[in-house]
Amino acid sequence: MKFGLMTQIQMPRPWKENAEWRAYHDGLDQAVAAEAHGFEYFWITEQHFLAEIGHSSCPDMFLAALSQRTKTMRLGFGVFLLPLHHPYYVAERVATLDVLSNGRAEFGAGRGTTPYIVEPLGFKPEEGRDIGRETMDAVLQMMENERFAGYKGQYFDLPARQVLPRPIQRPHPPLWVAATNLESFVYAGKQGFGVIGVTRNTPAETKPYIDAYREAIRGDRSGFVARTPNEHVGAFAIACCDEDDAVGRKLACDAARWYYGDNDAELNGARFATGGGVEKIREKIRGYSDDDLIANGMAIGGNPDTICRQVEMWAQAGLDQIIFILQAGNTTHEQVMKSIRLIGEQVIRRFQ
Repeated sequence: MKFGLMTQIQMPRPWKENAEWRAYHDGLDQAVAAEAHGFEYFWITEQHFLAEIGHSSCPDMFLAALSQRTKTMRLGFGVFLLPLHHPYYVAERVATLDVLSNGRAEFGAGRGTTPYIVEPLGFKPEEGRDIGRETMDAVLQMMENERFAGYKGQYFDLPARQVLPRPIQRPHPPLWVAATNLESFVYAGKQGFGVIGVTRNTPAETKPYIDAYREAIRGDRSGFVARTPNEHVGAFAIACCDEDDAVGRKLACDAARWYYGDNDAELNGARFATGGGVEKIREKIRGYSDDDLIANGMAIGGNPDTICRQVEMWAQAGLDQIIFILQAGNTTHEQVMKSIRLIGEQVIRRFQ
């Protein structure tokens, strides 16, 4: 089992002066601490316009800054919303991160399904998968070939150019796709991508889809998009660790409920365009007690012993990587740093 940390820079109101400056610098400090305590991956989402819910609008810039503060941690786009960016820009930014980090970039890609995010930036959510497919096809050709021969599709007519810089990892950094819906696991496997899921479904609900992913990625490779397949299943979980088991459980469940929509953020209703919308997801989470959320591994919380049991549950379901979102809802920076230390000292070491 590998361990990762993920953020989307949540900032519930009320905001103090310099709140965004603090949130960004706290996020960098958290990532540096995570590397020091044995976390192997850091992921950041791409969000736009979602005040309180996600202030991570420029993940490439955050990861570039982090690349200069870390040495070994893999740095992941979790994920790059392809239809929002021109293919040349995608190739250039991913490759630049790969160069700055000495070959530590992880290229997660998604299509973006939230109308509130994507429509102001010029495209319709229902076109996202096709645009994303063309973008990825063109970008991989740019990375694979020193001189890009050009690309013509339904949405792009790209002239031949030498796209710079070139990534260190050849033919491309490891490829991932987000799978907030369980049905996306098989799609990821058929493309040769690693998959990043979410623990808002139980291990029992998720395991058949992980098994189907393994079967797909180990089967016929003729339809693979990835030049180098990345068989790797991760999932992110809202989490908190404390010496006091009851405190860790409560903080994790409070953060999970906030994250999944049980909050009064102004833009709460604009989230989760897939999966039935925020109301359906919120009602599902409300249907579980805190004890249920912990017992089912849907929120990862408690003392290190409890968290080890939960991680083992997900390992048995087939995960290769558990990705903790520790900075969620109203969890403080101090509590995040405590969780990183305890997980590093008493959870990650046990699995190593």
